[in-house]
Amino acid sequence: MRYTITFLEKQYQHLVAQLFPAGLRAERAAFLLCGISRTEEETRLIVRETIPVLDSELLEQSSHHLSIAASSFLPVMKRADQENASFVFVHSHPPGVTDHSQQDELEERGLFRTAYNRIDTPNSIHASLVFSDPQLPRGRVWLDGGSYESIDLVRVIGPRFRFYPRGGFDRSIDTSFHDREVRAFGADILPLLKGLTIGVVGAGGTGSSVFEQLVRLGVGRILIADGQDLESSNVSRVYGSAVNDVGMEKSALASRMARQIGLGTVVKHLSKPITYASVMKCFRDCDAIFGCTDDAWGRSVLTRFSIEYCVPVIDLGVKIESKNGKISAIPGRITTLMPGKPCLYCRQQITAEDVQQQILQELSPKEAEQQRRDGYIPELPGAEPAVIPFTTATAAFAVAEFLQRLTGFKGDDYDLGELILRFDETVVRTPGALVDPTCFCSDSSLTAKGDRVRFLDQTWRPE
Repeated sequence: MRYTITFLEKQYQHLVAQLFPAGLRAERAAFLLCGISRTEEETRLIVRETIPVLDSELLEQSSHHLSIAASSFLPVMKRADQENASFVFVHSHPPGVTDHSQQDELEERGLFRTAYNRIDTPNSIHASLVFSDPQLPRGRVWLDGGSYESIDLVRVIGPRFRFYPRGGFDRSIDTSFHDREVRAFGADILPLLKGLTIGVVGAGGTGSSVFEQLVRLGVGRILIADGQDLESSNVSRVYGSAVNDVGMEKSALASRMARQIGLGTVVKHLSKPITYASVMKCFRDCDAIFGCTDDAWGRSVLTRFSIEYCVPVIDLGVKIESKNGKISAIPGRITTLMPGKPCLYCRQQITAEDVQQQILQELSPKEAEQQRRDGYIPELPGAEPAVIPFTTATAAFAVAEFLQRLTGFKGDDYDLGELILRFDETVVRTPGALVDPTCFCSDSSLTAKGDRVRFLDQTWRPE
């Protein structure tokens, strides 16, 4: 079991500003309210809110010591209990004092005993963080019995995806197979990629291309899900496939391809779509996800997941518009989803009607057919055109967007939410969009919601 904590970048910046105000050398403190995600492999705290400790709530303060009144933390614990949240205490340290001190341990033991007595959130854990520098967060979770475990990773998700592993990156990794990549991005890129778990939803034309690029880049772990078997018409664009593979699970094909490449990527493949709750729950272990599914239901699930778990999703797709063998348009799309950004509904890439029609078709096909006869829902579309240069190019642009978020090679100010590739016009467009105030993605109470009884508050396929 590993323990991690995820911040949105604005939250992290707010916290750093509280802990390190200009001209002040004394220790400072704050509290965090967090959602929680628990899987077999990881317990993840997801920051909902940062709450500063006011100067009036400090009993003692110096460059090496801090004492806080109970009137400061007791209301925060009460809110954690009311909002089904975890409680995190954060404070700064002098430069060079990177970890918790013995004094911290003495004081925190009583603080977190109080937290467990007062907060009745099911399956909650509580934690503490110390900062000797804005780029050196160190943390630990306090367990109910009074013991504690180190926080292994701090994530910061925003225009850049920043990762702060405890102890730093492993620079002993053999880079010989990635020499040209390291020459481009520097020595940290491979240790960073090796430490990541990336999800790929869909193993078709775009998904298989994304998957192979991630493997060859050196990503350490990939989770890929697809509920379909390879068909003869897929072979012309699905990477890793051959004519003799027709009938094999697409996700298993991807796993085989990674083994054949031999760069050590650990792959977990799932042979069901993410519209099964049991499958989507597996993606809670991911640091980022590529959405390569072509169905509205799956895209709606990923949209919701990106908000409630603060896991960035890079959603992509290609559409070839043609009639009678004549092409009129070939748009490829790459959309980055995370809290605070316009979602696929806001951008009108999916609609509630499309999602509901697809759910009805999948769960109640007879009822859907009757509604089509009665004219309430449209006929199902036929197989869509797809050609490998366009799916591959769109996948490459999506992976490049991911590398930008990791490395900033386009500049730290780059934060485009969507790219449209018009292959028929040789044009790249960057359409603007605003969050629709009536859309669920504008509801701040859903951000960092984490685990709850009804997962994502969604309709799921019966298991």
